[in-house]
Amino acid sequence: MLPHGVPMTATDPQLPPITCPSSLVASCAPLLGFTPERCLVAFVLGVPGRFGPVLVRIDLPRAGAESAWAEELAGSIRGTGGTGVDLVAWCDVPDTSTRQALVTVPALHALWAALDGTAIDVLATLTTNGRVCWLHDCPDLCCERPRPLDPAVMTAVQAEYVYAGYAPLGSREALAARVAPDASRTRCVARSLRNRRPARALERWRDIELAHLTGLLLPGEPPPSRSSALHSGTAARFLGTPVDARLAARAIHALADITVRDTLLLRLVVADDHDPRAWRDTIDLMADLTRCAPTGWAAPPATLLAIVAWMRGEGALASVALARAVKDDPGYRLAHLAREVIGRGMDPREWRRSMSGLTEAQCRGRDTTGG
Repeated sequence: MLPHGVPMTATDPQLPPITCPSSLVASCAPLLGFTPERCLVAFVLGVPGRFGPVLVRIDLPRAGAESAWAEELAGSIRGTGGTGVDLVAWCDVPDTSTRQALVTVPALHALWAALDGTAIDVLATLTTNGRVCWLHDCPDLCCERPRPLDPAVMTAVQAEYVYAGYAPLGSREALAARVAPDASRTRCVARSLRNRRPARALERWRDIELAHLTGLLLPGEPPPSRSSALHSGTAARFLGTPVDARLAARAIHALADITVRDTLLLRLVVADDHDPRAWRDTIDLMADLTRCAPTGWAAPPATLLAIVAWMRGEGALASVALARAVKDDPGYRLAHLAREVIGRGMDPREWRRSMSGLTEAQCRGRDTTGG
C-alpha cells in the first residue's frame, strides 16, 4: 500500500481561489476526490512551476504516535519543494468544543515542531467538522470558540468545482471502490484472456491494438468502427455502461505488452490539454478496465489510470489506482516511477514536457521485458 502522505496535485488554474477558511474547507473534498474524515489535509503552496497547491492527505495519528506521524508528514511536505502550507484537520467533534479540547491539538503541535526551522512557512491552521472551524494560528481568546463556516461561500466554491468537473465521492472507501476488483467480471475476463492466442505478426498486432486503444481512450480521436461496437466497446464508452468482457480482455491483454503500453502512454500524456471534463469518459473507462482486470493483469491499466488521473487533477484517484497496481504486481516498475514522481509533487505539465521529447519510434524500439 502507498503511504498515507502521498501528495495529490490540483492543476487547473481556473479553479476558485482560496481566500478564507470557508473556501479552504470547501476546496478539500473536490480536490481530494472524496469527503475527508479524521485526517489532515495540507495545501502546500509555492511549489516550483505550479499555479495551484499540492495536496497532501494523511490520517490523524493514534494517541502517542504524533511525533512519528508528524515527521512522516513533514517529510512529504518538504519533498514538494514548496514554501508555505495551509493545514486543515478534519474530525467529528461537537460544535460546542473549545479549541484546546480538540483531539487534533497534539498532532498539530507535533507537526509545527517538525516543520520548525525548515523552509516551509505554516500559514493557516484550522480544525473543522464541516460545519464550523477552529483557528489554531490565532492567539486571540475569542478564537477558542468555533466559527461558523459561511454557507454562501461554501456553496459558491463547491458549485465552481462541479462546473470544472470535480465531483467528490462520499468517502475514501467509495473512491477506492472505483478500482477494486469486481469478482464476477474478473472471472469472465480471465476466461477470455485464457482463450486469446499469441500474436503471430507482433508488430502488425501492435499497430492494430494501438489504433484501437487510441480511438477508445483519447478524447477527440475517432472511435473504432460502429460496425464492431460490441467488440470495440464504443457503445460502452459513450453510454457509460460496464465494459464488455471481450473488449476488456482485449484491452488488458494489449496493455500487458510494454511497447503498446508505453506508446499509448505517450499519446495520452502529450495529447492536447482538453477541458478536464472531456477526459471523463477516458478516466471512467480506464477505471472500469482496472476493476475487471484479473489478478496478475491489473498493474498496467491501473498505472495508466493513475497517471492520466493525476495529470487531470484527480490525485486521490491516482493514489488508490497506484495502490491497486503495486498490490497486483509489487515489482511493476512504471507504478513505482509514477509513485516517486507524484510523491515529489512534480507538476504534471513538467512530465508532459519531458515526455514530449520522446518519439513513438523510441517507444516502439524499447526492450519489452519487465514492467
